[in-house]
Amino acid sequence: MKYRFPRLSGTGLALFGLGLLVFLALASGATAGSVSAAEDASKPFIVKIHADWCGTCTRMNPTFEALEAKLGDRARVVVLDVTDREAEARSTAEADRLGIRPFFDRYKGKTGTVGVLDGRTRDAVTVMKGETDVARYEAAVAAAAAGSPS
Repeated sequence: MKYRFPRLSGTGLALFGLGLLVFLALASGATAGSVSAAEDASKPFIVKIHADWCGTCTRMNPTFEALEAKLGDRARVVVLDVTDREAEARSTAEADRLGIRPFFDRYKGKTGTVGVLDGRTRDAVTVMKGETDVARYEAAVAAAAAGSPS
C-alpha cells in the first residue's frame, strides 16, 4: 500500500510552515535571546568586590547605581558579595558562571575593589579601590571595549 501525503492548503499549509520554522529554530539552538546574548558576550564587566561591613563598599553604592543607569547598555555591572561564607559561595558560583573567577579569586579579600574587565578575554583592564568618579569608570569601559589597558 502506498502512503499518500495529505494535501495542504490555506491554514494547514501555513501551520505546517510555522511548525517547520519552530523545529528548525529549536534544532539549531536558537532562542529569543540568542542575538542579544552574542552581542552581550563582548561587553566589558565592571566588577565590585562588596561586603556589607565594608565602609568603602557602602560609600560606593550610589556610584554603582549611577553606573548601572549610565553604562548598563555598554557594560555588565556585577557585584560579588563576600559579606559572609554563604554570600561568598554564591559569588564564587556567579564568578564561575560569568567566567571571571580568576579576578574574583585574586581580589575577594580586598573589599571595595572594582575591576573593569575585557568582555572577550575576561582580563582586568583597570583595577581601582574605592573609586566613586563615574567618569573614571566610563574611561575604563571605553578602554576595555577597545581591548586596551586604561
